[in-house]
Amino acid sequence: MRAVHGLAGDPGAQPQRTMLAWNRTMLAAVLGAMLVALTAERQQRPVIAAVAGLAALALLVLVLRDLRRWRHEGNGPWTALLHVGLSVVVLAGLGATLAIAGLAA
Repeated sequence: MRAVHGLAGDPGAQPQRTMLAWNRTMLAAVLGAMLVALTAERQQRPVIAAVAGLAALALLVLVLRDLRRWRHEGNGPWTALLHVGLSVVVLAGLGATLAIAGLAA
C-alpha cells in the first residue's frame, strides 16, 4: 500500500468514493433530463417533454438498480456507465431538438 503524505491509504475508501462519484453523476443526469423536460414544456413541445421525463425516470431506476447490484454483488460499474452514457446521448439529442425548434419558431 502506498503512503500518501505519511498516511497509509485506506483500501476500503476507494470503492466508497467511486460509489459517491457515480451517485453525483446520476443526479446530474437526472437533473439535466428534468431541465430538458421543463424547457420543452415551456416551449409547448409535449412529446419532447414526455420523452425527457421518461428518460429521467428510466435513468434513475436503472442506475440506482445498477449501483445497488455493484455494491452488494461486487460487479463492475460498466452497466451503470452504459446507462448514464446512453442517457447523456439521448438528452443531448433532445436538447439539440429543442434548440433547433426554438430557432425555427
